[in-house]
Amino acid sequence: MKFIFAFVFFILIFNEAVSQEKYLPGYIKTLEGDTLPGLIDYRNWDNNPKTVFFKQKGQDRIKVYKPLDIAEFGVLDEIYVGAAVEKEVTKNTVYVHSESSAIQVRMDTIFLQTLVLGEKSLLGMKSSGKENYYIKEGNSYTLLKYKWYLVEQNGKELKAENETYKRQLASYLGDCLYMTATLEGASYDSKSLESIFMKYYECKDGLPAFKKVREKVIAELGIVTGVSSTSLSFRSSQIFDILRINFPSNYSVVAGVFVDFILPRNDRKWSIYNELFYSNYTVSGSFQDITNENHYRNVEGELGYGYLKVNNMVRFRYPLGSFKVFANGGLSNGYALSETNKKTTANKFHTSETIEEGKLLDKTRRYEQGLKLGLGAIQGRLSSEFRYERGNGMSDYIFLGVRTHRFFLLLNYRFN
Repeated sequence: MKFIFAFVFFILIFNEAVSQEKYLPGYIKTLEGDTLPGLIDYRNWDNNPKTVFFKQKGQDRIKVYKPLDIAEFGVLDEIYVGAAVEKEVTKNTVYVHSESSAIQVRMDTIFLQTLVLGEKSLLGMKSSGKENYYIKEGNSYTLLKYKWYLVEQNGKELKAENETYKRQLASYLGDCLYMTATLEGASYDSKSLESIFMKYYECKDGLPAFKKVREKVIAELGIVTGVSSTSLSFRSSQIFDILRINFPSNYSVVAGVFVDFILPRNDRKWSIYNELFYSNYTVSGSFQDITNENHYRNVEGELGYGYLKVNNMVRFRYPLGSFKVFANGGLSNGYALSETNKKTTANKFHTSETIEEGKLLDKTRRYEQGLKLGLGAIQGRLSSEFRYERGNGMSDYIFLGVRTHRFFLLLNYRFN
């Protein structure tokens, strides 16, 4: 539990650190049309910003601008325009969803990101994880309207879509006749919509004045190895011999391969880290029931498993000088390729001595699930990590619970 609290504290600290200032060359365009070069506090925004911090070169004074204070600002290859616009606000999730096709909108004042700029322009807004897209008509920005909802048909809930945006685009880009067929296969996302606009400019034998370069997911491959410490704990309301055995911790070597999908935006601090991982352990112990020197029972038990595991984790990294620190957490799914499950019972009653051999647990399963949390650091192609894993063990009894506790010290090498 202490490890979990430390992990959560680490995430909160570094999420706060994301807000640190990073001033890069940029500009603002005033409402009067004047362009002022200077420095923009660039946050590689995932959700569109509602304020921007700006200072002119050679000055320390920082000015804060809201969307209606300026016409536009630019930094790196990103252009944002200030606007008061409608946005679709239905919050559809797996658990809570709309059953109405009606578009629900409310006004918001925000900086829209320019995706395609020219005779026909496309802009985007991401707010609280929800995306909305806009076209520029004169000096205003019109919401491209879209909504998915669920309908009941033959006792089943099916996904339906209000695709008003296709009719809007057909009218907006209508002077290219073949655009109608292109729109039929469109989807409401930046990649699809940008493609439609680029086909429009091909139709017009021209190019847009600006197109935002799409940021791609980066896949990093590598190998991982290290050592692990495994201990077992048991709990039950019934009597099992295994509850009386004190198993010591086991130490072993682990190895695997990984692919880390580094996500765009947020300065690429977030990634989806995946491993194909082999780990194993073998533990043994014993106990005695002694009535007297001529009447006793000695039980020895041994358990061992070799797991091939798929580990999936969300990772947050943060640069500190020449290296990066990170925290990650996620799930583990393992299948036991090998199993050791032995029980030896020596009984003595006066002159009679017997030895019985069998299984320590008669009902076991080979599939194990677990929760993983880890902290580490990256330097160049190398990274190291301290990781904790809690699994649900091998018991297939309803009344015998098992917890596997594993601690790892790992070393990773990245190929790219």
